[in-house]
Amino acid sequence: MRTGAVEWFDIRTPDPQTARHFYAEVFGWTYQDFAPLGQVLGVTIWHDGKEIGMITEAEGQVTGGAGTMLYVYAEDLPAAVKKAVELGATVRSDPSMMDEESGAFADLVDPTGVPIGVWSQTL
Repeated sequence: MRTGAVEWFDIRTPDPQTARHFYAEVFGWTYQDFAPLGQVLGVTIWHDGKEIGMITEAEGQVTGGAGTMLYVYAEDLPAAVKKAVELGATVRSDPSMMDEESGAFADLVDPTGVPIGVWSQTL
């Protein structure tokens, strides 16, 4: 793994079940219960056989204030955004190309109110 690569992330949401369905449909993520000492605290997120993050329930409503924006790669950016919208996401920034080196991105808000970015090499 290279320095600076994202190794783990948490999605804290007031509605974990909706978030699980949304991300499974858009990105193909799968989940396993995270239950240290027998108490389920959330689910770990798996992609291509690797544990990459976690979804947990947030206390109260999540808002788009200060924080870190996570961008998830999608080979077909417009298709991923379209599917996300069909599943209840809202678009904060339409898919747009930055430049050849940086690629393209879109900023969304998932159905539970959590900001999420989608990135691709091409538009």
